[in-house]
Amino acid sequence: HPPRRPPLPSGGSPPLLLVAACTGRHQASQQAMAVAMTGAAADASGAAEKVMSLPQLQSLMKKDPEAYEVEFDQQWKHFVSMMEIFKLKPQKPNGSFGEQVMFLAHVSPSFPGKGAALPGELIGALDEHYEVMHTSMRQTLVQALILLRNRGQFPCIRTLPLYFKLFKLSDKSLRTQIFTHIVRDISQMNVKSKSQKVNKELRDLFFSRLKDGEAEVSRRACAVFVSLYRKNVWRDAHVVNLMSAGLVHPDVKIAAALAHLFLGNKTKGLEGILDESDDESDKEVDDVVKDVVGAKKTARREKRVARARKAAQKAQTKKKTKEERATHINFVAIDLLHDPQTLAERLLQRVAKGGEPFHFRLLLLHLTGRLVSRHSLLLPNLYPYLLKYMQPQQKEVTQVLACLVEASHAQVPPDDLKPVVSHVMKTFVTEVQAPEVIEVGLNGIREVCSRAVNILSEDELADLVGFRKFKHKGVAMAARSLINTYRELDPNLLHRSLRGRQASMALSRGDVQAPEYGTQQIHDAIDGLDLLVAKKRRRKGSAGSDEESGEEDEDDEGEAAAGKLPAVTATEGGGAGEAAEAKQLMSEQVLSSEDFKKLRKLRLQRSVELQLGRKRKAEEMSSSGSESDSDEDSESGSEGERGLQGRLPGAMSATELRATPSRGRTKAQRLAKVHAGRTDFREKLVEKRSKRKGGKTNAEQKRNKPLMMSMQASEVRRKKGQTARMKVQTMKKHIKTLKKTANHQKIRRK
Repeated sequence: HPPRRPPLPSGGSPPLLLVAACTGRHQASQQAMAVAMTGAAADASGAAEKVMSLPQLQSLMKKDPEAYEVEFDQQWKHFVSMMEIFKLKPQKPNGSFGEQVMFLAHVSPSFPGKGAALPGELIGALDEHYEVMHTSMRQTLVQALILLRNRGQFPCIRTLPLYFKLFKLSDKSLRTQIFTHIVRDISQMNVKSKSQKVNKELRDLFFSRLKDGEAEVSRRACAVFVSLYRKNVWRDAHVVNLMSAGLVHPDVKIAAALAHLFLGNKTKGLEGILDESDDESDKEVDDVVKDVVGAKKTARREKRVARARKAAQKAQTKKKTKEERATHINFVAIDLLHDPQTLAERLLQRVAKGGEPFHFRLLLLHLTGRLVSRHSLLLPNLYPYLLKYMQPQQKEVTQVLACLVEASHAQVPPDDLKPVVSHVMKTFVTEVQAPEVIEVGLNGIREVCSRAVNILSEDELADLVGFRKFKHKGVAMAARSLINTYRELDPNLLHRSLRGRQASMALSRGDVQAPEYGTQQIHDAIDGLDLLVAKKRRRKGSAGSDEESGEEDEDDEGEAAAGKLPAVTATEGGGAGEAAEAKQLMSEQVLSSEDFKKLRKLRLQRSVELQLGRKRKAEEMSSSGSESDSDEDSESGSEGERGLQGRLPGAMSATELRATPSRGRTKAQRLAKVHAGRTDFREKLVEKRSKRKGGKTNAEQKRNKPLMMSMQASEVRRKKGQTARMKVQTMKKHIKTLKKTANHQKIRRK
C-alpha cells in the first residue's frame, strides 16, 4: 500500500512553498523541494518496511484471516517465484527464501483452502534435491514440514518415505530431529484413541524399512519399534512378532537391541539413536529449570537450580507413573511370540555359524535359553553346544552357565542334561580347582537341579554334599544351599542325617514324593489356599479366646488344675479338613489382592521351613508329636516374610552364579582396608572450603574477629552491665534447663 500523503494545512498550499515565497530566493526554494522529497521518500520506505515486516503480517493474518486473503495470495506468488529460483541452485543458502517458507508454514493453517498445497511443494523440493541441498535450507524445510504436521495439515505416513531417505544423509542433527519427531508424533496419535488402520499402515511401512538393505535406515526403523514399545504405544502381539524378525537381521546392532528388549534388560542398544531420544526428558527438565532461575550462574541460583531440577524430575516421574498405571496390563514381549520354537532354532543356527562377536553370540544364547524355559521348548542341540564353552579358564563361563540354567526345565529329558552336569562336576567341582571355581560349579548345578528332574544320582549328590566341610566359606555355603534345595525337592536322595526335621516329618507323612520325569502335579484348588484357611482359623480362635479369657479366668484355673480342659487344636480335621474348607472358600468367596499376597508369603514360608527348619516354642516342645501344634505354630505371629527369597524358576544372571569375593586374610591386606576406611577430616574440610564459592562464613568471621572489637560487642556489654540479681536469675534458668536434659548428656572420653 503506498503511503498516504499528509493533509494540507488550511491555507491550501504546502508549508515549504510558503517558506520559499517568503524568502523570495529561487535557490532556497530548490533546496526546500529537495528536503521535502527526501522526507517523503523516507516516510514511504519506513511505512513500506513497517507493513511488509513478516512477523507482524503473520500475527495480523492469524488474528483476521479473511481480511488478509489478498496479502496471502501475494505472498504465495512470491513464494512460488522464489521456489523456482531456489531449484536452479539448491546448494546455495537463501535466507529470504527460508523466512518466506517459515512464514507460510505458520500462516497456511489459517487458510485451509489455499495453503493445502504447501506440504506438497516442500516434499517435492526435498525429494528432488535433498542430496545436494544446503544443510541450513534442508533443516528449514524439514522444520516447516514438522510444524505443518503438528498442526494436522497432512497425514503422518505422507512424509515418512521422505524421512527415511533423509536418514541416509550424514547430517546427525537432522536425523535426530526427524527421529524424535516421528516417535513423538506416533505417541501423540495414540494418546486418546488408536486407529487400527493407520497403525497397521505405519507398522507395515516400518517393517519394510527394517528389512531394507541400508543399515542406517534399518536401524532407525528398529529404534522406532523399540522406543514405541518402551513408551507403551505399540505393545500388542502383532508388533512383537514383527520385531522378532529383526533378531535374525544381518546387522549386529539391530539384533542386539531387539535381544535386549526381549530379555527385558535396561540396556537399550543402538547407541547414538535411542540414547538421544531418551534424553528428551532431561532436556525438558533443563528447560524448566532455566525458565525458573534464568541462565546466569551465581551461588544462590545454583542452589535454586538444584531444587528446581529435583522438583521437575519428581513431577516428571510422577507423571510417567500415572500414565503407566492408566494403561492396560501388558504382557512380557517374549510371551507374545506365535512361533517361539522356530525362532529359537534360527537363533541357535546363527550362533553356531560363528564370525560374529563373542559377546553378541552370548546375548543370543541367553535369549535362546530364555525362550526354551519360558515356553518349555525342546532344543537338544543347545546343550552340546554349551558344553564346548564350559571350561574353568573361559572368561565368561558364568554367563554360559546362566544360559544353561535358563534352558533347563522339567520337560527337558534327563539324558540331555546329565552329560553337561557331569562335565561340570568333573571340571569345576574338584579339589584341584580354586575355591572360586568350585563355588561357581556348585551354584550352577544347584540351579539346574532345582529346575529339571532326575539329574543327580544318590552317589553324585553325596560327593557334592561332601564339600559342606570345605575350608573355604563360599564353597561350604554353596554345598549347604544344594542340601537345602534337595530337602524340598527330593529328600530321599540325601543321607538321613542331612534331611532335617521338617523334611523327615514330611517324608513320614507322605507329603513329599520323589519327582519323576514326565509327571506333573495337578492341583484341584489354589496352591497354598489350605495354609490361608488355617491362618484365618487360628486368628478367629485367638480372638475368641481373648474375649472369653476375662470371663472364664477363675473357671479355667480350676479346670486346668483338675485337667478337664480339652486340647485346643488349630486344625481339628487335619489336612483333609483344611483342603475341603479351601475348596469351599474358593467356590464361595472372591479372593482379593491382599489374600494372594498372603498366599505367596505362606508358600514361601513353607518352602523355607522345609529347607532350614524352624524354631519350636516351649508348648510345641512339650507335645512334639502333635501334628496340629506344628501346624498352629507355623506362622509364629509374624506378618512379614521369614527366611530366604523364594527360588522360583525365572531369569538367571551371571552375577547370581559368581563366587563370593574373598576377603584379604594377611596383615598387610587388613591394614590396607583399615587405612582405606579412615577419613582425614582436615583434608575433607580443606577440600570443602576450596570448592565453596564466595567469602568466609559468619562463624569464621566471628572466630577471626579482633579481641578489642569483640569486647565492644552489644552482647558482651549487656553481660557486663548485669546486676547480681539478674545473674542469679540467669543461673537458676540454666540449672532448670540442665535438669530437663540431664539424661541426654554426652559422656566425654577420658
